[in-house]
Amino acid sequence: MECGDASGTGLLKVPKKTWSAKICKAIDPEKDLTVCLPSLIASHESAGNIQPKAAEYLGLPAGIPVSSGSGDNMMGAIGMGAVEEGIACISLGTSGTLFAYSKKPAADPSGNAAAFCSATGGWLPLICTMNCTAGTELFRKLFDLPVKELDAQAAQSKPGSLGIIMLPYFNGERTPNLPYGSGCVFGLTPANLEKPHILRAAMESAVFGLRYGMEIFNKMEIHPKEIRITGGGSKSQLWRQICADILGMPIHVPENSEGAAFGAALQALWMLRVRTNIESPQQVLKELITQHVRLNSNQGAIPIPAHTEIYNTVYKKYLQYAEALSPFFKNQI
Repeated sequence: MECGDASGTGLLKVPKKTWSAKICKAIDPEKDLTVCLPSLIASHESAGNIQPKAAEYLGLPAGIPVSSGSGDNMMGAIGMGAVEEGIACISLGTSGTLFAYSKKPAADPSGNAAAFCSATGGWLPLICTMNCTAGTELFRKLFDLPVKELDAQAAQSKPGSLGIIMLPYFNGERTPNLPYGSGCVFGLTPANLEKPHILRAAMESAVFGLRYGMEIFNKMEIHPKEIRITGGGSKSQLWRQICADILGMPIHVPENSEGAAFGAALQALWMLRVRTNIESPQQVLKELITQHVRLNSNQGAIPIPAHTEIYNTVYKKYLQYAEALSPFFKNQI
């Protein structure tokens, strides 16, 4: 196992990248659980070779070297080229994730950011929100709209959705930690109670949650200069522009939409290249990213200053609503 995936077990001392005997002892004081854990190797090292019986079963030649693999987000970081500081990645799926490479251990005292190792020798702090496209899907179904109609409707509104703000905690929330949260809609008036404004507010609120995560990163001295985006929501030009405007950073979309799978292939290639290359593993990885990770120049988005200014004001209201209602979401009623 390598440290990226190992850091998701809760058994790893993330800053030191070693198994924690203390935690294992707390789980079972009578047994030494550390002997049950796999050895930790670097991601560019081979874990071994395919044995003859396995090769026969899989229909592959025996002796093929086996890579360690890693977690989906760690592989996604490689697949999107986020292997050095300055680049953050966002996945707009049912949930929303935000992660960024750090060359030093990055821990969040508030506990909102998960402390992970990267699969490339560094660290990969990660924020996860439970509601991203989940919210837009709920309203799309409520209004009985086809998927392709969602953007067209929301585009008829304007930044700020004519005053509608949501707390999109439909599935509870992880960041901030409000497991018993529920969806809330604020600012409804006769003038804005229309599909376009409600749909756009659902899109905006999902990104406000990611901005909250970005501010946590900033407190951890992680300051990305650009964002690379993937997931179902990344296919929407409107959503990409909303991300750029709310987060105040350029948005880029990798040509390969399957970031995690592509990252796993690159990791395997990295392992093979290191075996026969005299350059350092990090230099080999950098060259592979340069050669293979391409950005789609037609799908990027640049912040529009006037929109960002509007969103700065709306975001403050979003935080006020979240803070005011948080006590109601702390416990199950």
